[in-house]
Amino acid sequence: MTLTQIALQNLRRRKGKTLFLVLTILLVVGTITTLNILSSNMKQDLQQSLSQYGANIIITPKSEHLALSYGGLAVSGVDYEVKNLDAGIIEKLQQVIAPGDVVAPKIVGSAKETEQTFLIVGVDFAQELQMKPWWKIEGQAPKTKEVVVGSSLATQNSLKIGDLLRIDNQGLEVVGVMHETGGSEDNAVFTDFQTARDLTGIQNDWSMIELNVAELQKILPSITKELPEAKIAQVSQLVQSTQENVERFTNFSVSISIVLVVIGAFVIISALAGNVNDRARELGIFRAIGFRQSHVLSLLGQEALIISFIGSLLGYLLGIFLPFALGPLLFQKTMPLHASALLGILCILGAMLIGLMAMIYPAWRVTKLDPQEALHLM
Repeated sequence: MTLTQIALQNLRRRKGKTLFLVLTILLVVGTITTLNILSSNMKQDLQQSLSQYGANIIITPKSEHLALSYGGLAVSGVDYEVKNLDAGIIEKLQQVIAPGDVVAPKIVGSAKETEQTFLIVGVDFAQELQMKPWWKIEGQAPKTKEVVVGSSLATQNSLKIGDLLRIDNQGLEVVGVMHETGGSEDNAVFTDFQTARDLTGIQNDWSMIELNVAELQKILPSITKELPEAKIAQVSQLVQSTQENVERFTNFSVSISIVLVVIGAFVIISALAGNVNDRARELGIFRAIGFRQSHVLSLLGQEALIISFIGSLLGYLLGIFLPFALGPLLFQKTMPLHASALLGILCILGAMLIGLMAMIYPAWRVTKLDPQEALHLM
């Protein structure tokens, strides 16, 4: 009979103590896994909410403002020394923001054709549509020398897909018409960056940059520090309370997880130490019939590892299922079954490490007893 078989037999003979330890580990790992998955799902929901509201940071050039007052009556002032954003600002932003955040630079200017002035907006439509899902375009995104026109502009000028729009002595093909948004987009001409630069005369620089970031409060100070030459405004406050709640829940989850690990480790250490002490007579018999100290240590270590592995594996599976089962009750929504291999490995290895460490000292102390002395222990 191998040491592993002896360890399994010992666990079966002590069903009550074995079940207690397995349930303790199961509850600890299950709760930690559940809290982690709930926190992760809440962060994903927050990111989706942010993307639905569009940009939450707008970067524009700084300008000097002259305030005017006549006879104590304040009137609109004058902006002067207005500069565009330097082309290298995008690289600076990429060093600060997270990989999933969206950066949407724009070129905004005007161009004339006979007596009409057009608002020209150069954008990257892939980034823009990702940030503004409410934009609906009949047609397709423009390429070089192609444009998408706003709904009001299309109506006023009787423009439709396939027509040529003449701006600055250039014939630009209309490849799309944007559905009405109720904003300034309805009167704008949208095109790619190069065409916008040719029409507006803005070379290399950017007129403004919109950002959609997940961790707004964390990234905003870094952007402000990195771009002192720009004016940075926080736009969306619609999900601020939700973001604060998510951060609170995440901090709560971390705190509860730490407390559970400490309490669980204390319970496991106490239970295993008591179990080893109660078996001093049995272990003395093993020593008397020829088992070495290393054999006894290996036997007790295998028992601890088996209990920890079973308890943590069942706890991890329970932690995956609980958010799916409790989601409709607690959050009025169905949460997907989310299995993180990394989280599972960390939980199982952590539980096995705690179980093994809990067994080391009492096992070592018992193996140091003289076999004859151990036989006389009750």
